Amino acid sequence: MDPALPIDVGIALVGSFMLALLVTLIALALRTRRRARLTIPAADVPVVANERALDGAALLAAVGEAEAAGQTQRLPGLYLSLAQWRRDLGETDAAEDLLRRSIRAAASAGLKETHAKARVALGDIAQAKGDPATACEHWQIARGLFHELKRRGEHDAVDARMQRNGCPTDWVLTDF
Repeated sequence: MDPALPIDVGIALVGSFMLALLVTLIALALRTRRRARLTIPAADVPVVANERALDGAALLAAVGEAEAAGQTQRLPGLYLSLAQWRRDLGETDAAEDLLRRSIRAAASAGLKETHAKARVALGDIAQAKGDPATACEHWQIARGLFHELKRRGEHDAVDARMQRNGCPTDWVLTDF
């Protein structure tokens, strides 16, 4: 080793890369925190599209911040986005848990659209796992929520999904 070069070039490059990654994560966290303070969704639909564009680490950080800040209007959409990310990675069990959290949080916050979307996704997972009865139950609830929201397109899409999969479409669900 040459005394003029006290650090190996490879180690310096790895260190520089790690520093750049750390700075990027801190910038994302600060931007997310600032955005959370500046915007509180007033509509029934939480901001989900922007969260979906983020990577998993940023979503996890955003969920942690929203939970710590008690942002009950933001959490259901974050859980839904994080569930989709987990599902895309093939982590179905983690996605199911996050979808259930999204459903509970959306129901508590009165966010019917997010609740319905999480129900559709949970029904799709149940169907893929070979549990059509549970899938039909989730889809039925989603269909009812879309009906309440007067979202004809989403309602009809869920209705078609139910018919395609042999679900009864005249159910009256109770005790849920």
